[in-house]
Order: sequence, then C-alpha cells, then structure tokens
Amino acid sequence: MSVPEYTAGTWTAVVRPGFVALLGPGAAESTVRALWQDAGEGVFSALALLARDGFGGLPPFAVVSVDGQRVHAALRGDVEVVVEVGGRQDVWRSGEVSTWTERVLEGVADVVVQVDGAAPGPDSLPLADGVVRAARVHVGLTARTDAAPRAVEPSTEPAAVVEPEPAEIEPVVEAEVLTDTVVADEPAEPVTEDPLTVLDQAPDDEPQAVPAVDAHAAPTELIDAVVWDEPTQVELAPLTRHDEEHTDPAGVVAEAESFLATPTPSAAAGIPVAVGGASLDDHDGLTILSTDLAEIRDQLPSWASDEVPGPFRVPEPAPVAARLVLSTGLVVPLDRAVLLGRAPQVARVTNRELPRLITVPSPQQDISRTHAEVRVEGDHVVVTDLDSTNGIHVARAGEGARRLHPGEPSVVGVDEVVDLGDGVTFSVERGS
Repeated sequence: MSVPEYTAGTWTAVVRPGFVALLGPGAAESTVRALWQDAGEGVFSALALLARDGFGGLPPFAVVSVDGQRVHAALRGDVEVVVEVGGRQDVWRSGEVSTWTERVLEGVADVVVQVDGAAPGPDSLPLADGVVRAARVHVGLTARTDAAPRAVEPSTEPAAVVEPEPAEIEPVVEAEVLTDTVVADEPAEPVTEDPLTVLDQAPDDEPQAVPAVDAHAAPTELIDAVVWDEPTQVELAPLTRHDEEHTDPAGVVAEAESFLATPTPSAAAGIPVAVGGASLDDHDGLTILSTDLAEIRDQLPSWASDEVPGPFRVPEPAPVAARLVLSTGLVVPLDRAVLLGRAPQVARVTNRELPRLITVPSPQQDISRTHAEVRVEGDHVVVTDLDSTNGIHVARAGEGARRLHPGEPSVVGVDEVVDLGDGVTFSVERGS
C-alpha cells in the first residue's frame, strides 16, 4: 500500500495506517481526536464512536478500513468512495438512508474517499498518519507501472560474427607436440622445427572441426599438448604401533605414575577428604538450612570407629498454623503467603518468601487477575484486597456481609466466609 495523498478542503480527514475517515464540517473536535486514537480497531469501532450520542447527531462521514486488497467502507451523507477493481471504477454512495451504508469488496487496486463532486487537484500532498482539512484522500493498494514493457521483436538479419584474434602464447620449454592427424600409408617425417608448435585455436563460441578417423587405420601414438606436473613423491613416516614402547625423555609419565601410586597421608590414616559442593545457584530441591545442618553435624558418629554412619535424625517440619478451604474443593496450607485470582501474578518478591499462586475459575470475569492476598501474621489470618474490581466481601452466620477496604489487611476468623465473586468462596481452618 502506498502513502495516502490528500487534497485540501473544508472536511476533516483522519488518516492512520490501513484506515481513512472523512468527516463533515460539523464534526466535533473531541470526536475527531477519539476517532484518531481508536482508528486501529477498524470500521466497527469507528461507527460505535460516531454513534455514541445517537443517530440524530451523526455528521456526514466516510470510514474506510484497508487490509491488503480488502476494503470495508461505511458512508453517510454527501460523500463517496471510488474503488478500482480489475481496471474499472466503481462509485459507492450512501443514498437516502437514515443511518449509513456499508460495503465490503476484495481485490481492490485503488481507493479514493472524497466529497461528492470533488476532483483530483494538482497540489495533493502525502499524509501517512495525521489529521488535516481535506476534500479528497487517495490510497493506492497495488504498485503501478507508468509504461508497459515493449515486446522485443526478433531480428531477421544474421548477427555479425566477430572472430577474436588468437592470443599469443609464450613457448614453454621442454614441451612436446600434439599430433592429431593419423597417418596410415606413409611414416611421419621427423620434426625439424622448434620443439613447441603453437596451434591456432578457434574461438570458444565456434565449434571446431573434428577430423574423421578411419577405424581400420593403424594406431599411432597420441601425445597430449597439455603439460602436466610430475607427481611429487611424498615419503610417509611409518606409524608407531601400539605395542611398541613409547619414549619418555622428560620423565613426565613416570613421575605421574609415581604420584598416583603413592597414597596420600589423609587416605592412609582413614581421614575423609573434603569434596567441594555444588554452586549456590544449583538448587535441586534438597537444600538443607544451616540450622538443620548444625543439628545433623552434632549427630555424626566418629568416622574412625564406625564403619557405617547413621542413622540420622531428620528435623520434623513445623506444623501448619492454618489452611484455606475453597468452595472449589482445593485445600491450601498457609505456610506462606497465598495470592488468589483469575490469573495471579507476583508483583514483588522478597528473598525470604515466595508466595503461593492459586488460580480460581471466573467465567463472568468478576474476579480480578490478582484479587486477594491471604497470610498468617502471628495468631491471626489476614486477608488483603489487592485493588480488585468487584472487591471482597466477608460474611458471618446471622450477620450481614462487610466489604474489605482495598489495600488494608483485615483479620478473618474461622467462623467467617470470604466471597471473591463469581461463586468462589473460602474459609479458614486452624491446624491441628
């Protein structure tokens, strides 16, 4: 699609990539701004914007959306859209309608949005994206060529053949002569001229005449005129066999074998050798806290007296203070913070705690993406509304529901039910 071009006028033209709108002189400035901002949504979004105050306040307009060579247009009032398809032009007008007229057409090569009767002016200017006062906007959808290529007629006259001059070849010493002629009756006379005979070669673009060879003629020796380099003899060194003894002039191998054969003092005394651990970033899910490691180290037996170490006492995990029971049947322990929502996301993470993300169903979109946070603070369970759209309601049996203030943690008891919306609720249960 080429860059749109406009002709100045009294109407207002809104041009965006793939979108052109032409509004009558009575269009409000706020409507023009809103149309320019929402132009990327297409014709339907533009029509909803123009008709937001009712059909009575609709100005005359033409809205055109272009996608490749597909044109979708809506017209109202004294404005027209001219499209070119297959080399012919088609003019669209709204006619006598109370709302607007819509047309969709494929394979459009050219489209013009203009006021009725507007003619193309010589002073049209390009406009890729913007809002101007105009009477006509032209958009080319396919590339055009000014002149068709002229067919080349074959020539009836034979082309002149230019014979190139034979290149001078410097003589090569000690070269032999190629004799292509086969002599059957007379023996060949000895050559008394220079050892190298330069033969005239025909140009590459002309075929050379090949002399006929008699099949019953006596064979003669053919000598190639091309001088090939004599093959170079390379002396290969014999490979060393594996069973042959390798020499060690520096004594490196002997020194290494002696070092490996000598036991270290620590190994001889039965003292374990410390092995470097993995990187701190290499977490495999079996990380032990430093406090637990101190307790395990105190239980280690003497490696010199005990052949098999262990068994070791593993610290028991701390009991969970509380847990959430959701109406969906899911039970979530409150061993850390919990984020509930339609698609919860972590906005801020500390080094000590990574919250648990719980996704709940919300077919009506009543629950926000990250709706609420639940955590344990001391002996209490607190719920925080994370600026959700529909809020959080807490109800107790026999009492009315109360709505939590966004961003303020609120204590929730075991006898209360928290409603997130869309039929999803949860309650708090204390751990055993």
